[in-house]
Amino acid sequence: MTTNRWLMLGFAVLAVLVVLAGRWLWNDSEGEVAATPEEGSVVRPIADTRLPALPPTGEVAPPPLAGSDSPLVPMPESTVDAAESMAKAMEHGDPQAPKVVRDAPREAPTAAELADPAAYQRYEARQNQRLYSQYVQAADQEIPRLQADIQRAKAAGLPPEQIAEGEEKLRRIQAMRDQLQADNPGIR
Repeated sequence: MTTNRWLMLGFAVLAVLVVLAGRWLWNDSEGEVAATPEEGSVVRPIADTRLPALPPTGEVAPPPLAGSDSPLVPMPESTVDAAESMAKAMEHGDPQAPKVVRDAPREAPTAAELADPAAYQRYEARQNQRLYSQYVQAADQEIPRLQADIQRAKAAGLPPEQIAEGEEKLRRIQAMRDQLQADNPGIR
């Protein structure tokens, strides 16, 4: 046989194996005969995994019973329609979401910088210095806020793990700022 025929035969065998494996892994219980229970064994019904039917508009579904197997936590009753709330959030934004801050457009290299490799390296160095400077400025603004958050968390009695997480974040920001300033003495 030629190479093309071997490839076609290989793909056909692979397709058959995929179909058989899919049937084996995706074993539908429909149409299967349940095995008869052995003497003295306990027969447990299969859990109903279907979603509950939606109540008519305006009604709130009753919470699941205390002894139910539902993995969902009962939701407090609300008069807000979820679809309306989502539509308003899409149209007007979420008031709790942080504001999106757009960076200033990046300085494009000149034609001379694009033509000369040394000039382009200087252009890249300027861009990196600008980025490092922006990070240091942002860190200088964020560090006092994080320190205040940590003090408030300690005063509020938050768990030590959460406080340690905030302290680690603060430590890493300070370390990166200090490293950038040490490596690049020209930045503030």
